[in-house]
Amino acid sequence: MSDFNFGNEVRVQMPRGVSKRGIAGISVLYSTWPEARFDGATGTVIGIDPRSKYGIPLYLVDFSRHKNRSAIPWQRQWFRGGWIVPVEERKPQPVSTDGELAAASGQAQTSLTGSS
Repeated sequence: MSDFNFGNEVRVQMPRGVSKRGIAGISVLYSTWPEARFDGATGTVIGIDPRSKYGIPLYLVDFSRHKNRSAIPWQRQWFRGGWIVPVEERKPQPVSTDGELAAASGQAQTSLTGSS
């Protein structure tokens, strides 16, 4: 589990699981919690409660200065430390070279003459 400080950028990642139909997503134990609506949203830690009501450290995350694709219901929310992860730096994906997407040897031709 990570420790976060004021000003850290974090992304909400709820516990994962599989539904009765076999669809992967947020665990069914947490899918009805209000925090589940923030899954995938990016925000900034603005408050820390090291010993909350039940002794679990909580982090207040502010989403107002970030552009999120998911529709979040309100701008600030308390999260457990296990439900947020540090934001990775966005790296441009490398463009494939000529040989990566080429067909394997002999796969580009058919066995029939004149039919390709």
